[in-house]
Amino acid sequence: MKAAKSSVWDLYNGAKQYVVPLFQRPYVWSRAQWDQLWSDITEQYSLKVGSPRDKIPDRFLGSIVVVREYEKNLDKYTIIDGQQRITTISIILAVIRAFAKERGVNELYEQVSDFLKNSPRSGEGQYVVIPTRVDKSSLYHIFDEDYNFEHDSRIVECFDFFWRKIDESGDLDITALQQVITEDLCVVYIELDQGENPNQVFEALNYRGVPLEESDLIRNFFFASLESPEVAESQYDQFWKPMEERFGNHQDLISRFLRYFCMRTGDTIRSGEIFESIRRKFLGAPPDEIKGLLQDINRFSDYYLRLLQPELLPLEKVISEEIRRHLGRIKLLGSDATAPFLMDCFGWNDPEYKNGIELTDNQFSAVLQQVETYLVRRAVCGRSDVGYEEVFSLLCRTINKDGESVQDQVSSFFTRLEEPYRMPDDDEFDDHLRYSDLYHPDTENTNAWVVMTALETYFSDQSPASEASVGIDLFDDTPSEQMIDHIMPVGLTAWWQDHLGSDWQAVHQDYLHRLGNLTLTMENSSILNADFDTKKAWYALDTHLLNTSMKGIKLWRKFQIDQRSGVLAAFCRKIWPYQAEITHTVVAQEESAPGLRSGDIPKTAKPVMVTVQGTAHAVKFWYQVLEVTVRAIYEAEPQKFERIVREWPGYFSDDAARYKSAVGPYTFKSRFGRYQIRDMCMGMIRLIGWNDDSWSLEVTYH
Repeated sequence: MKAAKSSVWDLYNGAKQYVVPLFQRPYVWSRAQWDQLWSDITEQYSLKVGSPRDKIPDRFLGSIVVVREYEKNLDKYTIIDGQQRITTISIILAVIRAFAKERGVNELYEQVSDFLKNSPRSGEGQYVVIPTRVDKSSLYHIFDEDYNFEHDSRIVECFDFFWRKIDESGDLDITALQQVITEDLCVVYIELDQGENPNQVFEALNYRGVPLEESDLIRNFFFASLESPEVAESQYDQFWKPMEERFGNHQDLISRFLRYFCMRTGDTIRSGEIFESIRRKFLGAPPDEIKGLLQDINRFSDYYLRLLQPELLPLEKVISEEIRRHLGRIKLLGSDATAPFLMDCFGWNDPEYKNGIELTDNQFSAVLQQVETYLVRRAVCGRSDVGYEEVFSLLCRTINKDGESVQDQVSSFFTRLEEPYRMPDDDEFDDHLRYSDLYHPDTENTNAWVVMTALETYFSDQSPASEASVGIDLFDDTPSEQMIDHIMPVGLTAWWQDHLGSDWQAVHQDYLHRLGNLTLTMENSSILNADFDTKKAWYALDTHLLNTSMKGIKLWRKFQIDQRSGVLAAFCRKIWPYQAEITHTVVAQEESAPGLRSGDIPKTAKPVMVTVQGTAHAVKFWYQVLEVTVRAIYEAEPQKFERIVREWPGYFSDDAARYKSAVGPYTFKSRFGRYQIRDMCMGMIRLIGWNDDSWSLEVTYH
């Protein structure tokens, strides 16, 4: 290895060529790096022009690491590190050449042209810098001075950036500017000996220090494992390049895809560990195995893109619309952890991909519904999504090619999950839908959108053709035309206060964000706080089937909200059904689980005693369970109690009149269903660092 200080002039002077190898990432520098480089150049320019007789210190740009290749009459090098720098400098020189031509500075024009192209060579031999295949077209158009770019790229953006900078600085002497760049800017030039492995050097320089996306290192590893550079280029063009183009060459997205692709084996791989995982698994693998892997990567990248953009799914078959709906709701729920398993499902559903499992469209749709049901039920019931990667990695390991159908295996898998990953049953799901807040201000309200749009689609599918509405399309280009409306509005007018009665404050606090008080309608800000008759008149004008039952209702008070919550909750149970074969052990009515800290809470259960930190408190109603727990925590841990207020901001207020229940300086909402109350109590206990055993509940059955 030889290292020396070199000026830009040294890099470009003479018949030279710098080749960016296949394994390196494309040009990725952006405005931040360009601004910094331009600042360095102009600062050096000001020093040189301002003090022409003084020796100005050189400015270092970093390192350039190359491996020399021997070619007759041409000093040819493979760039191992520094391709971003040398490509950017080449573009700046091309901009200076363009201004020299425009201003008639012929000597400068010829000199810079010699920096950029080798004469009299033709083909790729004429270019001093050979970029990655992704960037070749744009950079060659710049070198050839035709500027007929086929598409936008970072290369083109870089050229435009420095063009504007020089054009806006009309007083710049472009000859002096070129001298500053070529004579005053320097690099540490490192040339590797012929026997040194450039791929290992690349990994050492980047993976162990300079942050690179793992996809760059994985690409390097795969193509360095093939028989020859020619085979590598062919495989790259056929499989890797199409994959990169699908993801817009966003290396972070490619790295994420590769992680999920590898997790299909059932292994949980953390971000940052995928490269090492692949290297351990495929180090020394024969080239044919690597080629097969590249084919699969290309194929599965298309599947992953469908998960990211379900709207791209073809709709030539009726069932595809149903599949698209499931995928759309799964995407909206934001659980990327399902990707390894769902990519496998796409493969099993793909007639061109033969791997021992076949999944028909109907079976695929049924599997997607089971996944969606699991996610929706847990989301509505406030269950954490932490650990979902482990759940779906386990599901990938569970599927047996020689066993029962995938649909039955998935159903069986979800039935066997235990806490903390258990699927909520109908009782718990119904409890949360009816009595907890589905809508949460100042959030994206993903759960509310999923539930409301799914209900609308369900009603549309069940309606006669003459009455069917267009429903809600999760992929509508103009989603702003739809809104979730609170029937009893957020802001109560005098009309609403009178309509709700003397306890209007309590009704508003407890029922505002519940399922029964929410609907979908066409966007109209003027109805947000309108009276009930005005809202009904507006609902009658749109096509949403969620609102067809509103026309015959005369009053909108807590009874009607509670009744509608129950009706819609029943439809939700049909949309996301609890599998009939689920056989969780039901707690016997007289034999409740110890402390009732987890598991089912039968409808017949009635609370009688809450024990917090060894102190027993008699209770009669479910809301008293939460009141006792909150007050006990506040009295014992007043400082840690602020954590609870931050965790449940919508349920605590420093307004003494907002909620009926009170503790310290706060009033708080305590009217929930039994599952929410149990889960909130346990959540608060854990949040402040207490052991689960510090809280328990006794119930009787009636």
